[in-house]
Amino acid sequence: MKAHTLIVGGGVMGNSVALHASKRTDPLREPVVLLERGDLGSGSTSHSGAILRQHYGDQTIASMARDSLKYYAAFEGQTGRSLGFRRVGVLTIAGPSRPDTLERLHKALASHKAIGIQTRVLDADEIRAKVPGIVVSDDAIASWEPGGGFVDPVACVREFASLARTYGASTRLGVAITGIEVEKGRIVGAETTEGQYETERLAIVAGSWSRPVLAKLGVNLPLRVARVEQLFIGMPSDDDDLDKSLSETNTWSVDLEDPLEQEGERLAANDDMEPAPGSEHPVVLDLEYGFYTRCEPMHQRTRVCPIDYASDDILDEPVEGAEPRADRLAHAREMLVKRMPFYADQPEKGSLVSFFPLVPDGRAVIGQVPGVEGLYVASGFADHGFKLAPSVGEGVAQMMLGEPVSAFEPDYFKPERLLAGIDEDWSGRRYL
Repeated sequence: MKAHTLIVGGGVMGNSVALHASKRTDPLREPVVLLERGDLGSGSTSHSGAILRQHYGDQTIASMARDSLKYYAAFEGQTGRSLGFRRVGVLTIAGPSRPDTLERLHKALASHKAIGIQTRVLDADEIRAKVPGIVVSDDAIASWEPGGGFVDPVACVREFASLARTYGASTRLGVAITGIEVEKGRIVGAETTEGQYETERLAIVAGSWSRPVLAKLGVNLPLRVARVEQLFIGMPSDDDDLDKSLSETNTWSVDLEDPLEQEGERLAANDDMEPAPGSEHPVVLDLEYGFYTRCEPMHQRTRVCPIDYASDDILDEPVEGAEPRADRLAHAREMLVKRMPFYADQPEKGSLVSFFPLVPDGRAVIGQVPGVEGLYVASGFADHGFKLAPSVGEGVAQMMLGEPVSAFEPDYFKPERLLAGIDEDWSGRRYL
């Protein structure tokens, strides 16, 4: 079997790479093949909150999130395929009990302005207006992104994969990579559970499983995973309002009289595009209390997840079948109710354990693996994969196909930096 470009990992990142690579290649002469040992999106992707926001203190990451939001905004209008995109706005809160968060928020907003992200500062009264019933100090502030929201993670991966196949890519499920063949420092083939592939380009985009996959191939990079408990709690809403919300509000429709690219630009700029009122509140990223929450109206529940991994277990690889710990779930509920007391009487609606891939300096790792020409890796995105996936997919495809990389700054993410010795910080804070 032959593959011009072989991709390992069927989550949102792997399918984004496959989609962007297949658009650039001839399916007969330059076949793109994606391998996934399980089902599409069966790892971190299926557990993701799939939030789309641009609020990052790091300008490089923020610019990628900006471009990715534009891509998601225009996707349905360009392709006729729905990703379940809901534009509810994103509220990032900082408060006086953690003065560092106030400083970080102001710095991030200044950085956003420099790259055309039009987030704005809200004072305490304006925060309360966005989320009636929320409890914030009079000294609290927030950044407001009216164009942000979320996608359906399962639908997104399904449609990315389906569209890649229309461009000629192949998706092989239930297939794992077991080895690589290298000649004169360059990859020439890969061994898999379904046989040998001849290939000149191989990308490991396996999320939380990237480290063990790379280790099997004789490559050791300091990639680890954070074990994170996620809680689901009943979403306060009126059934009639919910039905109206699902059918009429908070979705982004494209005016087909305008170029779709301009529509994406308008969404990302969010100058005059306040979300329509609906039954769900905006996505809330709480820097002061260390969690995020978003409503999931299709399931009539709200997700609560920590954003600081300093107190979580940091492991070499995921633990399959891990059960949530009651103390972590209780803490998540306590923080949610402290900020939004209207959740106090809502029933719990399940929980799960997620494993988010981390890199010790807080950046992802993207690029050619040192010492093996043609072998690439893209991993360590913590829980920020959906926010960055379109940009990463485009950039990795450009990189693998020998094009100038315009989707991100390749030197910023290059794997070589991890081999030089760096301070390890597994907290996840550097992304915020």
